Amino acid sequence: MSRPALPIARRWAVVVLLLGAFTLMLAVSPVQNGTPAEASIPEAKPAAPSTSGPGAPTAAAPPSAAVNLARTACDTARVTAQTDQGVTLAYRITDEAGNVASTGTFTGSLDRTVWLSTGHDYTATLTAQAGGPQLASSAPVDLHPTCPVTVTADAPGFSDPCGTERDAVVVPRIIGVEYRVGGTVLVPGANAATGVVTVEAVARPGYLLVGSSTWTHGFTADPCLAAPEPPAPAQPLPAAVGPSAAPSPGVPPPESAAQVPSSAGPSRAAAPERDDPAVRSPSDPAAQASVGGPGPLAWGIMIAVAVAGGIVFWLKTRH
Repeated sequence: MSRPALPIARRWAVVVLLLGAFTLMLAVSPVQNGTPAEASIPEAKPAAPSTSGPGAPTAAAPPSAAVNLARTACDTARVTAQTDQGVTLAYRITDEAGNVASTGTFTGSLDRTVWLSTGHDYTATLTAQAGGPQLASSAPVDLHPTCPVTVTADAPGFSDPCGTERDAVVVPRIIGVEYRVGGTVLVPGANAATGVVTVEAVARPGYLLVGSSTWTHGFTADPCLAAPEPPAPAQPLPAAVGPSAAPSPGVPPPESAAQVPSSAGPSRAAAPERDDPAVRSPSDPAAQASVGGPGPLAWGIMIAVAVAGGIVFWLKTRH
């Protein structure tokens, strides 16, 4: 047997009852341990100060900075920099690969010469501190050309005898130096020249000339004097002949030197006579006998010695 359907009014009453129970459950659930839970209210953050107002603080501006790098010699460069008064900055010089060649600090201004290796391009930069942001940078400086060799030119010589045919500029031989006269290169040694000459020394490629490089000389044109003729040889004087003495009766006069013919000339004296004891030849037996010859006693002694020797020899050999 089926139940009769509930009336509509009773249905609505059941729905209201269920809604009330559900509402009661929602009201009781926030209570924990007998204390109602506080609602979560987001914390208000302080408002950031406005940067557009008249009294708002402003960020510090970076200091002004300027740097320049210039080559002063083959392997040196000059770095100059400027910043605000009392501000300390750091400078750094690097090559094209970023390798640091020189670094340091300065306050206010900088003017320094640094040594650099040739064969690179270098740039100088400024920062507030080492490794900080870059404030200024210089243009690259080319140090690729190699350093020239320093040479000194010796002074040329000037040969200026009489006349003009032998006038010359004598050029020394110096490695790396050329000597020129009016654009003409002179060869080492003698170079013909006349009048007023200015010699200039010029360095060849790869060399740097230091010291004097210009010399001026005026050549004279005085003619050479004629050489004097040699004096004539002196003629020999004839021999003087004195007055001859009157010959004695019956005695022929002696022959003078002028009357004796000679092949040696008139100035040669007559040879003395051979019979003169003072001029006898040592090979003359008469001269030997009269000068230091052995006497009779010496001859007797020698004969006696010879005879005695012969007797002794005979006595020993007769048997």
